[in-house]
Amino acid sequence: MSTSDRAFGVLKLFTLEKPSWTADEIAGAMGVSPATGYRFIRALEEAGLIAPTGAGVYTLGPAIIQLDRQIQLTDPLLAAAAPVMEDLRKYGPEGSAVLLCRSFGETVLCMRQVFTAGPQPLVSYERGRPMPLFAGATSKVILAYQPARWLRTLYENHRDEVSVAGLGKTLEEFRNSLANIRKAGYAITSGEIDRGRIGIAAAILNQDRRAVGSLSYVVSGEVEMRACQRLATIAQSGAQEIEATLNAHDKSSPGEERLPPDRGEPGSKAAEPSTRALLSQD
Repeated sequence: MSTSDRAFGVLKLFTLEKPSWTADEIAGAMGVSPATGYRFIRALEEAGLIAPTGAGVYTLGPAIIQLDRQIQLTDPLLAAAAPVMEDLRKYGPEGSAVLLCRSFGETVLCMRQVFTAGPQPLVSYERGRPMPLFAGATSKVILAYQPARWLRTLYENHRDEVSVAGLGKTLEEFRNSLANIRKAGYAITSGEIDRGRIGIAAAILNQDRRAVGSLSYVVSGEVEMRACQRLATIAQSGAQEIEATLNAHDKSSPGEERLPPDRGEPGSKAAEPSTRALLSQD
């Protein structure tokens, strides 16, 4: 691992549980000498990624705030999803949320939330909060569209979590569970993240048919399954709108025909955006 990689690794030390560190603590946690630890600190401080708060204590720096604002204003996924999420909010029941999430390593991060009218119970998918990859529709639908080799390694490293999540006790069962999600084109779970809440999610795919994120509804656990399935179809439509925007400027090679994302049964089509109002009715 290069020196710069190890320096950036210091940023992972800063957590909600421990948001501030001394120079000696950083050196100890990184397993380096105090002199090397100070070099890491100096490089990160000059970049504004960490900042001193006095008495030799450091916290995350102002550059993080600047970068967060830049992401909110310029990220292509956020830009493509924002109007779609506002549209989807119209069809959600009172007290529900619409989430945009993306994968990050072996976790899922919420990038944006919008809410419908009415009282808002807790939604654990808060912006920037790492969430488990094996629990909840929002995460499971992303998991379903990951490369087979990566999934094999993931399963081998997390057999117990996969089993607890109800995704299978063997690699074959794990693969079959994810194949069923892909066949349906969406995932619906109840109470896996927040008690009394149902998650309804569709994957947002790139042109390689890998999930870059998911679009989800979080609704009351009292919503009937028939209504949840209608919302799932609406979420699928929204996810495909986002995909179309993201891929609008991508050019295929001459003579190459792009295949549609494999979301369900062969030949199935996503709902057109104009059909959402019909889908949201009984």
